[in-house]
Amino acid sequence: MKKIRSIITLMVILIPFVTFAQYNIKLKVKGVKDTVVYMGNYFGNKRYAIDTAKINSKGIAVFKGDKKLDGGMYMMLFPSRGMTYFEFIMPDDQNFSLETDTNGFYLENMKIKGSTDNTEFFTFQKKLNEIGKQLHDGSEEYKKAKEKNETAKMDSLRNALNKLSDEREAFLEKTANTTKSKTLRTIVNLMRDVKVPDNLKVPDNVANKDSMLKVLKYYYYKNHYWDYVDLSDSTILRTPMFEPKLKQYMTKTLVQHPDTIIKEGEKLIAKAEKSPQVFRYLVVYMLDYNNESKLMGMDKVFVEIANKYYLTGKATWADSSLVAKVKERAEKMAPNLVGNQAPDLQRLESWDHKYYSLYDLDNDYIVLIFWEPHCGHCKKEVPKLHKVYQELKKEGVDIEVMAIYTQVDRKPWEEFIKEKEIGDWINVYDKYQFTNFRNLYDVYATPTIYVLDKDKKIIAKRIVSEQIKNLIEKLEGLKK
Repeated sequence: MKKIRSIITLMVILIPFVTFAQYNIKLKVKGVKDTVVYMGNYFGNKRYAIDTAKINSKGIAVFKGDKKLDGGMYMMLFPSRGMTYFEFIMPDDQNFSLETDTNGFYLENMKIKGSTDNTEFFTFQKKLNEIGKQLHDGSEEYKKAKEKNETAKMDSLRNALNKLSDEREAFLEKTANTTKSKTLRTIVNLMRDVKVPDNLKVPDNVANKDSMLKVLKYYYYKNHYWDYVDLSDSTILRTPMFEPKLKQYMTKTLVQHPDTIIKEGEKLIAKAEKSPQVFRYLVVYMLDYNNESKLMGMDKVFVEIANKYYLTGKATWADSSLVAKVKERAEKMAPNLVGNQAPDLQRLESWDHKYYSLYDLDNDYIVLIFWEPHCGHCKKEVPKLHKVYQELKKEGVDIEVMAIYTQVDRKPWEEFIKEKEIGDWINVYDKYQFTNFRNLYDVYATPTIYVLDKDKKIIAKRIVSEQIKNLIEKLEGLKK
């Protein structure tokens, strides 16, 4: 009895010191030896190397680790062969082997042991590649037929391409419904596209049925875009399909209006709340949307996401330094969003010693330009804006420009006004820096331009002179 207890005690003591490999992946590649190979994975739109192994003289390498890897699509990458690689999936059971050679992008002669998930995945890849090649070749033939205006051949090729597209979608659907691999199902569902039903009906009392049908199709497609994707599954992040699908939805599918982007983006974030990784990815993506889109007015998205997630503590990954920076940026953006009432600027002194306040102006359009004469871009943009100003005035547009000098040294300012002959609009400066214009109008670079309407509502910001002319002429055209 004492001996048994001693053995049990010894086992208890020893167990904590024994580590078992959570992943053990053996790789054998004919044609590659005495070099290194990287194992990596996808995350969003990037690829990361997560482990390195030496390929011996027999072409064998072994990857081992004491921490289980997250599910998703991974790759074996070969620096000695021009960074070529092949992809595989990381299943639940991470003890398996892959054997191949350097032919056919490593796929043709792939042999898998110990992983039914990867057996399915490679079979899937081969079939999908076959269909993809036929689609590519058919598209090239179609282009040539179109160049030669061969109508009959174009019709035949179009029908063939449509059949191939249907075959591809049917193959994806079948694989998603029959595979036993959760990871493969996730990958396949990311690749599937929503098919809009042919039987959408427009009410009989609608006058323009064709236009209404297009609207119905758009809303069906938008509302069902994510039907096949589980946004609470972090596996989607470790595939090359999720980020392009997200970008296509946000930048191409949705109407590019900040209110729409905010509404639909927050719907996705809500669906991802059960997955901290996807939740974080989507919140960060939305915070950065203004920089990605380059469209005017999208800074409203930044302000909304900052206020709702970062400044409420929901962005748990953000330390105090990052939160402070986000808060400062949001506070500078908030007062000058497109659609907002422009902040008043009072008692600005003009170059001829008069005083002006923004809200004293009652023109139909007011252009604010924050500038300085030593700024290279200002030297070009200010004269261009002056030319636009004069052209619009000649067209009978009730417009005024308040050109705000951002510095306090009068001499270079006055010299530039005289040299460029721009004294016929309102040239002012904040002599004692009382107005706080830099923060109110987020002036972090010059020139910075805003366009206001008669009610001092911001209708455009950070645009150039040519855009101002086009914008105002279109608005004037709508009046007529």
